[in-house]
Amino acid sequence: MALSVPPEAREKLEEILICFSLGNLLFVRRWYDLEILQESGLDYLRPSPANPALLYSTLLAGLFVAAVFWLGWQMVRNRRPVWIKLAHSCFLLSMIFPLESVRRYWNAHFGQVDLASNTALLSIEALLLGGLIMALRGNPRVVRAARHAALLLICLFPALMIDFFSSHMSSEPASAFQPKPPTAFLPASRNTHRFIWIVFDEMDQRVAFTERPVSLDLPELDRLRSESLEARRATQTADRTLLAMPMLISGRSYRKFEIKGAADLTVFPADSSQGVNWAHERTVFQRVHEIGVNAAVAGWYHPYCRMFGDQLANCFARSSLAGRALLREQHASQQGVARMVLLLFRLQLENLKDMFRFDGVSGSENLKDAYVQHEQLQEYLQIRDHAYADAVDSRIGFMLMHFPAPHMYAIYNRWRKDFVLDSNIDYLDNLALVDRTVGELRARLEAAGLWDQTSLLITADHGFRPEMWIGRYGWNQTMERLFARGASQQVPFILKLAGQRHHVVVNRPFSNMVASDLAMAVLSGQISAANQAADWIERRASDAETVTGLPETAGPSSVAR
Repeated sequence: MALSVPPEAREKLEEILICFSLGNLLFVRRWYDLEILQESGLDYLRPSPANPALLYSTLLAGLFVAAVFWLGWQMVRNRRPVWIKLAHSCFLLSMIFPLESVRRYWNAHFGQVDLASNTALLSIEALLLGGLIMALRGNPRVVRAARHAALLLICLFPALMIDFFSSHMSSEPASAFQPKPPTAFLPASRNTHRFIWIVFDEMDQRVAFTERPVSLDLPELDRLRSESLEARRATQTADRTLLAMPMLISGRSYRKFEIKGAADLTVFPADSSQGVNWAHERTVFQRVHEIGVNAAVAGWYHPYCRMFGDQLANCFARSSLAGRALLREQHASQQGVARMVLLLFRLQLENLKDMFRFDGVSGSENLKDAYVQHEQLQEYLQIRDHAYADAVDSRIGFMLMHFPAPHMYAIYNRWRKDFVLDSNIDYLDNLALVDRTVGELRARLEAAGLWDQTSLLITADHGFRPEMWIGRYGWNQTMERLFARGASQQVPFILKLAGQRHHVVVNRPFSNMVASDLAMAVLSGQISAANQAADWIERRASDAETVTGLPETAGPSSVAR
């Protein structure tokens, strides 16, 4: 016998389902983030397994809104028609809001306006707006259609839950995120040379040196340049850290990369069609270990300890917040479910306010940028402390420091000479932080009696990329003027050799991908003076031109940071 449901019970069930659907629809941007987070490749950028706090927070926030909608409808359903019209209008407005929110989100996320998707979403919004006007006049035709649409959308919820559950069941174990155990310290060798290689993320040669603004003072870097080899036309290997750092550390050109797992960054060599996990590629860490030198890393963004911990005597790595979805996941794991629910409502309020702003400022984006800025300060401080400690450990003969500065967002005020978190500081302030870092490192090495036996190389993974930061935290008129001509591929390349004080300038263009080979040449004793390093660079640049027929310049671009 067929199951019979009384009309009154069916109507109540429909109302509950519609309210539940609408409550979750209002948080569609978070559901979109959660769907993106199912990609296992994102594990490479995570410091630990995916945390479900964002999912729980989104569910609770949606349930709360659904309960408010349901209680509101119970209060007005049997009142005068004017209240029914008002309820219908609120219902349609609540349908318009997530559509417009998604449209704006996609435009910001992809950095361009897709005509087809924008036209489709705006057409639906226009239809709902027309239905709102009709509802205020007593015609609920569009309201009924919207109710049916909301009921249909509820069918997506079980599919999402199944997707999340299956993704969780197939996710990598916690052990995949653990760093590899460090290698034992090698016994002290007679080779007293030490080499510290500093990569300042997104440090731009043009702004820092070639066309430095008069308002920016970099005394420590200028002092170092005056007693070092200074290459003024070194170029980046790639325009993204995910590809640039593998090329620098392995000293090999890669065409592209694919993120496949917590410890799997597949890179594709320029001379091969096959990809290989970067963890299995030969690195500068292996090479220095083979000549009896202990290596250490204090780095940013890449999970260096997870990939190469067994090649290093000491290792510290701090991941970065890459992408909106991962940012929200980490924020939720830090805040906890209750506080994250409150934050989700605050974000919704900012999204609503953004729809009525025409000054190009986004409150929701500013909230995100402020959080990233705060996290980047913590990342810098932790990496700095580990880097300084390893730098004065005489057992370590090779050290790679990969700092998040001067990468935006700015975390330092050059006028106050202190760390600051606000939207009024910019890239120039972070360059001043780079200068302070170099000065502090030098002071510690001098105090430990290690400065004169340490060679120091300063470069960057890539130059400044204005297209990523226009309109964001720290973007101002000064930045507009500095980067009116667009991005530059030139990066700093300053080599201070142990015990040397000679200033030598190299003007020939070359890729800074030679850095790892240069470090090996210094550690092995092949290079001990600035003029020898200059000749070595000239030969490498000439060899590259002979092979390619072109000046050795930048490597390929990639599609993610």
